[in-house]
Amino acid sequence: MKKFWCLLLIAILLVGCGTIPDAPIGQVTPAPETVETTLPSPAATAPLAQGSQAPDVVEVTVTAEPTPEPTPAPTLSPEERLYAYIAGMTDAEKIGQLCMFGFSGTKEISADFKNILQEYRIGNVILYGQNVSRTNGDGGFSQCKKLTDSVKSANLSEIPLLVSIDVEGGRVTRFRWKKTLSSAQSLGKKDDAARAREQFQYIAEGLLSAGINVDLAPCLDVAKNPSLTFLNNRIISSDEKIAARIGLACVEGLHDGGCLSIVKHFPGHGATTADSHEGTPVVSKTYEELMRYELVPFREALTEADAVMVAHISYPEIDEAHIASQSYMFITEILRGELCFDGIVMSDDFRMEGLRKQTSLQKGAVQFILAGGDLILCGANHSYQREILKGLTEAVENGTIGEDRLNESVYRILSAKMRIGWDPFENE
Repeated sequence: MKKFWCLLLIAILLVGCGTIPDAPIGQVTPAPETVETTLPSPAATAPLAQGSQAPDVVEVTVTAEPTPEPTPAPTLSPEERLYAYIAGMTDAEKIGQLCMFGFSGTKEISADFKNILQEYRIGNVILYGQNVSRTNGDGGFSQCKKLTDSVKSANLSEIPLLVSIDVEGGRVTRFRWKKTLSSAQSLGKKDDAARAREQFQYIAEGLLSAGINVDLAPCLDVAKNPSLTFLNNRIISSDEKIAARIGLACVEGLHDGGCLSIVKHFPGHGATTADSHEGTPVVSKTYEELMRYELVPFREALTEADAVMVAHISYPEIDEAHIASQSYMFITEILRGELCFDGIVMSDDFRMEGLRKQTSLQKGAVQFILAGGDLILCGANHSYQREILKGLTEAVENGTIGEDRLNESVYRILSAKMRIGWDPFENE
């Protein structure tokens, strides 16, 4: 009998000290926020003396710590994402995006230009008539496609090139087209916006087939007597309203065909007989006069244009110290401020005497950017191109061109590339 009571006492002790088995490794058991359980008091696990009464059961409520919610990652706007991309670029890569350079040849780029393209990460190229063999069977399109493929294959950057040319119609066509391309003056005389839009859509489609994605057109200069200017029939009309209407249609047609448009030559060549290729034209017009006439077509077309080319012309009544392509007054205060343009501002060719008689290439390049410009054009003169790059590089290194000013221009250029299909975020 004594043995029986001993065994019973052992059984009671074992039950009172029972444990909860651990969860298997790798299995997470979520804890509720509040767990209510009944636990025996320490006295309840002790052996009972004969004749004694069992103690009350103590109820204990255990409250678990709530699991913190993960902090969501901030959602960046498209603008913020692109600026973040630009922040990851080197200064050399950014400087390369500020340049649109030309080269000689019709089959492939020269070794010299290939070195410049790769060493300085040049982001944009321009073709001229000398790059196109228009006597070929198809008017030069297939030959040009091989040439642009050669240029693109030499590009070491993941950022694609803007490849440009100027096709305006009339005497500036570069290729031999199956359809006749009316001159700007002819389009203006017809004053048919639909016809102008259709012609420039046709131009854009032809350029894309040749590997070109930018057309330096249309000319938005106006003149009371176009025949007295070096532009002649490249001017749409002496009527500023017709020039505005047809010019806008030309821009829209290029967009319909998938090309970017660079309008020119801001603020206008129409009031001078001089040619800025050979010297610096001087126009004695006031700001009010320009707003009433020369700038009317630009105001209209800038609602759609991707870029504006600024001319090497002096307007001493508006800026006595600088030609338009070097002028903060013209580029930032008038073009960006008064005309509300926030696209790419591009210089006319830095090979032109209109610029080189005013300043050195190095200083001119830096001043153009400081004035608010974005993209420097220089045709097939590699010595000039290296001078431009030297000036920009030194100005960025010594802080003359600040990081914000540099990034602002790169942002505009990369934004334009995104509009024609480049996606910098496709691998994210």
